[in-house]
Amino acid sequence: MALNNAAMVVAANALQGVLVGMQLHSGDPGAAGTSNTTSAGRQAISWAAPTGAGSFGLASSVAFTGVAANGACTYISLWSTSTTGGTWYGNFQLSGDQTANAAGQYTVTALNLTGSAT
Repeated sequence: MALNNAAMVVAANALQGVLVGMQLHSGDPGAAGTSNTTSAGRQAISWAAPTGAGSFGLASSVAFTGVAANGACTYISLWSTSTTGGTWYGNFQLSGDQTANAAGQYTVTALNLTGSAT
């Protein structure tokens, strides 16, 4: 038998508690999440409340500055801190616009994590 929705929400809340920082990458971050980082600093994340099956997404967009002008922005990594160091929890490839603007700014507008208990 699979976990029920209440259990999946507990799991989602636990993940939200540790996934507090996002790093922007110009290429594949690799197995440790540390390759191809852009010059933009890591940013804090805020999450929306989990839905019934434990799925959740960003509560607000995550804005990065200090990227190379018109530089590539192809991946993000998630971390236990919004500064340096911490524990790496995974990478996600970005879709849509993958280029910073001429001022070196890039915004991640959505990141949705879907729970499954099968």
